[in-house]
Amino acid sequence: MQKYQTETDRIEAKTAEKGCPQKCYDTISAFANKYGGIIIFGINEHNNFIEQDVYDVNDLQKQITALCNSCFEPKIRPEFLAVTYNKKKLLAVKINELPTKKKPCYYKNVGINKGSYVRIGDSDEHMTDYEIYSLQSYIDGIEEDLRPIKRAEFEDLNQEKISKYLVNVKKNKPNLSKFSDEKILKLNGIIENTTKEIHPTLAGMMVFGEYPQGYLPQLFIACIVVPGKRLGDLGELEQRFNDNERVEGTIEEMLDKSLAFVRRNIGTMIIIDNEGKRTDIPHYPMKALREAIANALIHRDYSFNTEGSYIYLRIFDDRIEILNPGGLYGNNHLENLGSDSILEVRNNTIIRLLEETTDIVENRHTGIATMRDEMRRMNLPEPEFEILRGTFKVTFRKEKLDMIKESCTDNCTDCTDNCTDCTDNCTDNCTDCTDNEIKVLELLRKNPNTTQVEVSKRLNISRRSVSAILSGLKEKGKIRRVGSDRKGYWEIL
Repeated sequence: MQKYQTETDRIEAKTAEKGCPQKCYDTISAFANKYGGIIIFGINEHNNFIEQDVYDVNDLQKQITALCNSCFEPKIRPEFLAVTYNKKKLLAVKINELPTKKKPCYYKNVGINKGSYVRIGDSDEHMTDYEIYSLQSYIDGIEEDLRPIKRAEFEDLNQEKISKYLVNVKKNKPNLSKFSDEKILKLNGIIENTTKEIHPTLAGMMVFGEYPQGYLPQLFIACIVVPGKRLGDLGELEQRFNDNERVEGTIEEMLDKSLAFVRRNIGTMIIIDNEGKRTDIPHYPMKALREAIANALIHRDYSFNTEGSYIYLRIFDDRIEILNPGGLYGNNHLENLGSDSILEVRNNTIIRLLEETTDIVENRHTGIATMRDEMRRMNLPEPEFEILRGTFKVTFRKEKLDMIKESCTDNCTDCTDNCTDCTDNCTDNCTDCTDNEIKVLELLRKNPNTTQVEVSKRLNISRRSVSAILSGLKEKGKIRRVGSDRKGYWEIL
């Protein structure tokens, strides 16, 4: 904290020189609701994070224990460690993340809506109504894709697809063949008839609907091509978008249409082999993009809270971004994506119906691994996954891993072998630099204000590794920091 002059998403500093801080319930709630964290009492965040004695370590521990035991729902069990650092008495309090089924943890004195917090960066923010609802719906086992669409009727489903489905399901599941068609459709989550009126479920509408957006207008994909690297960039003719399409239909139809949009807008590389045969290869692997778009359609949150939100597909000059409503479901965490861990799924009925009628989920449980493998196969950075408070984001970057080296020498034809007279555009021939150091140097050359977090995401390496690389580059005399850690920038020497 002293080095970077900041707290983190898992470390909080608080003074306790004159007594137990009046307000620390927000941090306790935030840590319990996110990834857990440590509160260090005896650090002054408003004065360069210097150490200050805790007034009474034993009493402070009792005060925190009482707070966690009586003022939170559910109760918190903190862990304590008293230490002496630079001759100052400090108390570290560890708050463990609660199991998802016990969240949200909230401060009882103000209630669940005002007393539930979540850690965002180095601050404690009130949980939104959606964040609270998503936790409660998970605990209650609410299946949003089984919700009936009251305005729609059975005739709003594609009758040809329904007939074909019934033939196949009776063939593949003989035990169902003894029931009426209506009961089969109800048992499989396609319709709901508890009120004696037949209504398609949301799952039935998104898989078999004639035109789902007639009743669910915001369940579409907004596809745009930005003439630049950021939203708001304008093209040569002052155009805001080079292409713009509202993609509608069933899940299968939207997947096909959005992939067609991507194909016509990402460009191709032309490869001529030794026999003169031409092959056009897209700049991004289509298999990876297909998996990402399919995941957005299948795993988005379809609850009332997000019914007004759509999926966003954005093509920039240097990347493609896919954003869908809803964070990771249940106990899923970013670090488990693509691993052998068993992931929970949000829309079980949609997934099952797609399994029975399409090939969209044929790579079930291997989609993330497929994305990574396909990007690596084309020598592109692995996809980046982020959770942005109710939104899940996937980013595919266009810059090849070896492009950094190539761009270094493009405008540096007079460099010597050892690169003793290189300009800022040339780092490739610095023989004492590692590959990662070269990549970091190029990122800093392009943007001297690049943060360690941004470098970590771009190169898909840990922040600790980034810090070590920067330290190594400073020792080698390749870079220096101008200004403070927080507001300064990197200068390439």
